[in-house]
Amino acid sequence: MLVAAFLLAAARPPAAFAEPGHLRLAVSSWCLGSACGAPISASGKPIVAPRGSTISIGFSVAPKSVRVTVSGAPVKLTRRGSFVYWTAHRMGGMTVNVTFPKGFVTYVGRIVVR
Repeated sequence: MLVAAFLLAAARPPAAFAEPGHLRLAVSSWCLGSACGAPISASGKPIVAPRGSTISIGFSVAPKSVRVTVSGAPVKLTRRGSFVYWTAHRMGGMTVNVTFPKGFVTYVGRIVVR
């Protein structure tokens, strides 16, 4: 039991730092060998959708551009006003890069397709 706990603790990504200021970078997901992790999982529940159903994201301000990737692959979006839609085919970590009239935001989440 102690060995399993040690191996689980040892399976984590190496730290990364940015300069100036020697700031440690946050990790959103990782895989090293057969060990994977997604610390983002602690931030909220995943989107759970049946395969082939529609997933949508709404924004409180109409975006200038939106790019969504799921498991690192871009998804084909339909956009209507402040909403984007796509068909649920892939599951995994989701990154949503959005530009607004006054800046940009990168949102992250998880999708589970059943």
